[in-house]
Amino acid sequence: MGTPGGRRIRNGRDRFGLWGTVAGNNFNDNVAMAVADGRTPMRAQRRTNEIGIMAEKTKLWYFQNFNLFKELDAATLEYMASVSQMASSRKREVIYFPEESSNTIYMLKRGKIKISRISPDGQTMTLALIGPGEIFGESAILGQTTHENIAEVVEDAMVCAIDKDEFQRLLARNDALSRTVQVWIGERMRKVESKIEDLVFKDARQRVVSFLCQYVRSFGKELVDIWEVRPFLTHQDIAELTATSRQTVNSILNDLKGEDKIDFSRQFLRVPDLAELESLS
Repeated sequence: MGTPGGRRIRNGRDRFGLWGTVAGNNFNDNVAMAVADGRTPMRAQRRTNEIGIMAEKTKLWYFQNFNLFKELDAATLEYMASVSQMASSRKREVIYFPEESSNTIYMLKRGKIKISRISPDGQTMTLALIGPGEIFGESAILGQTTHENIAEVVEDAMVCAIDKDEFQRLLARNDALSRTVQVWIGERMRKVESKIEDLVFKDARQRVVSFLCQYVRSFGKELVDIWEVRPFLTHQDIAELTATSRQTVNSILNDLKGEDKIDFSRQFLRVPDLAELESLS
């Protein structure tokens, strides 16, 4: 099965190495690259070890700065880094499809991921836009054996993944983490319900404005006299996230720009008065 504009990638078990090989974790590949570069196998092995150490340190740093894991001690964070795998994904790549086995918890370190539901007639409804510091694929810890949704990269991403059994053991051993995850799942469900309400009760302009406000709140920075998000999404991305057409999104954004409610380009979205913009949704 394909996705609207999406590129199929290897499934999670091949991609991540719980799974398989991740850049910097495959000794033979690194040796082959070293020989091609004229380095000796011993130097190549030393370089491979250095890459592996850097990868572990990078994962640990990310975990230490992950809001969900703020309450975890150093030993637990180091353990998570040792049993997880990290990989980069480019825009339009698919992390998982509906009906694929749900054996993995994913943590987004960089970029954006779109979570969508595909209807029997092939229509796609976007449920959530995931940003850095969030987890996805949570159906794995809710007792579901397969995914119901599709996870597609919207902005080049770095994803860390951990086997669901390992993650459940962490939850069982850490009450604070378990409570935090429960609260997070509840908040995710609330956002999905709000998204569905927007689709049912709001017109296209209100949906786009509502999305822009949520997007700014989630990914923007409040500067001295303006909110700013970098980079901005494409009009097609916004159309898919708001169940409208690209032409409609283009018209609404230009109208809002003409009304001085927003300013935008491919590189940024700026909102001078977020409260005023929210009043339009």
